[in-house]
Amino acid sequence: MEWWILSKALNDISRRKIRSALTILGIFVGVAGIVAIVATATNLTEAQRYNVANSSQADLRWIVSNNPPTLKPLLEQLPNVAAVERRGVYSTKFRGDEQWRDIDFYAYEDYSNIQVNQIDFVEGRPPGSGEIAFEISTRSLLPALKIGDFIIYRGGSDNREHQLMVSGFARSPAYPNASLLQTASAFVNQSEMQRMLGTKGFNEILVRLNDFAGKDETRRQIEDSFKKRNLQFGSFVARDPETYLGKNELDILLTLLLVFSVLGLVISGFLVANTLSAIVTEQMGEIGALKAIGASSRQILQLYLIEGLLYGLAGTILGVLAGFAGGKILLEFLGNMLNFQVEGFLFQWNALVLGFVVGILVSVVATLLPAWRGTTIPVREALDSYGISNSFGKSWVDRLLTRLRIFPPLVAMALRNLTRRKARNLVTFGVISLSCAAFLASQSTSASVDKTAESFYRLYLTDAWVSFDTGRLGNQFAASLRTVEGVELAEPWSKSRGIISASSTDVFGVLPDTQIYRKSILSGRWFNNGENGVVAISNVLAAAKNIKLNDIIQLEINRKLYRYNVIGILDDSTRYLTSNALGKVFMPLDEAERVMGHQAQADYFTITTTQKDPAFVDQTLRTIEQRFRTLQPTTITAYSDRQIIEQISQSLKLLLYAMVVLIALVGTLGVVNTITLNVLERRREIGVLRSLGASDRSMVQLFLTEGLFLGVLGFFAGALLGYPLARLIVNLISQATFPIEFLFDWQIVLFTFIFALVLSGSASLIPALGAARVKTGVILRYG
Repeated sequence: MEWWILSKALNDISRRKIRSALTILGIFVGVAGIVAIVATATNLTEAQRYNVANSSQADLRWIVSNNPPTLKPLLEQLPNVAAVERRGVYSTKFRGDEQWRDIDFYAYEDYSNIQVNQIDFVEGRPPGSGEIAFEISTRSLLPALKIGDFIIYRGGSDNREHQLMVSGFARSPAYPNASLLQTASAFVNQSEMQRMLGTKGFNEILVRLNDFAGKDETRRQIEDSFKKRNLQFGSFVARDPETYLGKNELDILLTLLLVFSVLGLVISGFLVANTLSAIVTEQMGEIGALKAIGASSRQILQLYLIEGLLYGLAGTILGVLAGFAGGKILLEFLGNMLNFQVEGFLFQWNALVLGFVVGILVSVVATLLPAWRGTTIPVREALDSYGISNSFGKSWVDRLLTRLRIFPPLVAMALRNLTRRKARNLVTFGVISLSCAAFLASQSTSASVDKTAESFYRLYLTDAWVSFDTGRLGNQFAASLRTVEGVELAEPWSKSRGIISASSTDVFGVLPDTQIYRKSILSGRWFNNGENGVVAISNVLAAAKNIKLNDIIQLEINRKLYRYNVIGILDDSTRYLTSNALGKVFMPLDEAERVMGHQAQADYFTITTTQKDPAFVDQTLRTIEQRFRTLQPTTITAYSDRQIIEQISQSLKLLLYAMVVLIALVGTLGVVNTITLNVLERRREIGVLRSLGASDRSMVQLFLTEGLFLGVLGFFAGALLGYPLARLIVNLISQATFPIEFLFDWQIVLFTFIFALVLSGSASLIPALGAARVKTGVILRYG
C-alpha cells in the first residue's frame, strides 16, 4: 500500500470532523451493545457455575416434618451423598415499617458449619436468641433497615406478633433476591424456629450429591430411610444443574438486547455506506484528477476501503472499550439481582473477537459499493461532476414528480430533490425503516407481554391463597373460610409435581364446578362430578408432547404411574417465575388427592374477596389469620404476585426502550448526515434561491420537508419490517418462558408514525437551520 493512500484517507476523515464523528458514533453504539451483551451472558454462565460450586447448593430437597438430629448422620452414610443439612423453614408476614410484607424464615443447627446452601455474613453476625439476620437484598424492600433495628413478625402456635432485633445481613445465591419475588429471606436461630413451627425438630432436609446423574437411586434410598422412621415427607425438589431462578427470563432479555444491538449495527453499516458515498460524491473532481495523473482503479478502491476500515476500526475500538465497561455495569446489576458473586468475571475473549469482527466487517462491507462506484467513473465525468447526477430528471419517477401540482412549490422541490441522490437517500430511507421497525417491534412486544400477563388474571380469579402449617385440612374447611367477613368464594385445591415423558409438569386437583378457575377450553371438555381417570391439559403441554384429544397419557406422581384419558385441552400458558414445569394437568380434586396421598385433604385454599383493593384483601387475610391462628395459616396475596410480574415487565420495557433509543440515535445520525450533505452540495443553489428572495424560513422548510418525506417513506417500510420482527421477538420470548399472545394494533402503528416524524424532523432541523444561516455572498463565491 502506498503511503499517499493512507495519508489521503486520514485527511478525508479529518476534513469533515462532525460527519466522521457521527459515523464513528454509529459503529460505536452497535459494537458496544454486542460486546456488552455477549460478555454479560458469558460471565453470568460462569458466575452461576462458580456460585453453585462455592456455595454447595442443594441438589435434592424435601419437606420432612419434625425431623430429628439423628437423621443427618444416617443419610450421610449413603454412598452418593456428599453432604446433608437439616433446615427449618417458616413463611409468614413481617413489618419493619407500617407495611406488612411476606417473609421466609430459615434456621440452621450451626451457622459456623453449614454444609449445604452456605451463606456468607457480609455485615454483623449470625442470629442469636431473639435476633434475626436478613438476606441483604431485603434492603430493596426496606432501604433504611440496619443492624440494631427491630422487626415484628406474626407466627407461632397462636399466630401472634413477636419482636426480633436485626443482628446482621447475609448473601447467598441459594436464596432469591427479595426484589424479584417481593419476599424477604431471613435467618433465625434454632430455638426461634422451633417456636415458629411448634416442634422440636426441623422441617426440611437438604442433600448435596457426589454424582448428580445418580439422583434417582439416591432419592429412592433417602425416601426409604424416611419411611423406615415413619417420617412424613413431601414437596420433593431436584435442582436443575443448568438453570437458576429467573434464568429463562434473563436469557430472553439478553437475547432481545442482542437482537436490537445487531439491528443497531446494521443501521450503522448503512451510515458508513452513506458517509463513504458522500465522500466519493464530494471528491469526484479529486478522483478525476487522480486518474488523470495515473492512479489506477485498484488504488482508488484501496483508498476508500481504507477509509471505511479506519471508520470501522475507530468505532470498534471505542465500542469494545465501552462494551466491556457497560458489560461490567450490567453484570453487577444482574449479579446483584440474582445474588451471584461476580467479582473477577469480566474480560471475555469471545466478546472481544466478536466485537472486532462484526464492527470492522460491517464497515468494510458497507464501504464496498461506494468504493467500487468511485473506480468506475470516467475521468471526464468525474472532473465535470456537480451535485446532480446525469440521470436526474430522466427516470419515470423524476418525470412523475415533476408533473405533480398538488404541493406548494417548496414542498414539491423538496420531494423532487429526493431523487437527485438516489443511492444516498435510499440508504437513509433504509436507516429510518430499520429504526421504525425496531420501535414498532419493541412496542408490540411490550404490549403483547402486558396482554399475556393480564390474561392470567382473567383465568384465575384468585385474590389470595391460604395454607396451614399445622398440616392439610379437609376440603370442607372451605365452608369455614366462607364465613369470614370479606370472603366471597373459597375452594380447596391440591397441587403436586408430575412427570410426563421425562418432563416435569404441574398437576392440579380442582373442583369440577370451580368458579375461581375460569377455564378456556380449546378442544374437548372439562371433567364432571364423580368422573375419574380423566384429565384436561394445557395447550403448552399438548404442543410440547404432541398430545391429542382422547389420547391416553402416563403420568408419574410420587413415583407411581397412572393412566389418564385426555378429555380437554385448555388455553392456559401461564407460569410462575419460580416454576420450570412444562405446562399443566388438571384433574378432579378427589382423584388428585387420592393419587397424591392425602384423601379429602387440600394442599391449600384459594379465595376471592368481595372487594379487590389491596387494603381490603389484607384486612380480610388478617381476619383469617386471627380467627384460625391455632392452625398457623400462611397467606399469599394475588396482588403481590401481580406486582412481581409488573416489575419484571417494567424492567423488560426499560431495557427494550433503552435499546430503541440507541437505535434511534444511530438513525438520527443517518438523517443528519444525509441532510447535511444535501446542504453542502447545494450551497450554490441555496445562494441562487436566497438572491431571488427566499427567506430563512423557506430554506429551513425546504430541507426539513426533505427529511420529513424520508421519515414518512421510512415509516411505511418500517411497518412492513416491524411486523415480522415483532413476531420473531414474541416467538423467542414464548420459547424461553411461556407462550405470549401476540398483539399488533393501530395504536402501535400510529405511535410508530409519530416516532418516524419526530426522528426525521428533529434530525433534519439542525442542518436545515445551518442552510438558513449561510450568507448569500459567501455561497455564490463558492466553487
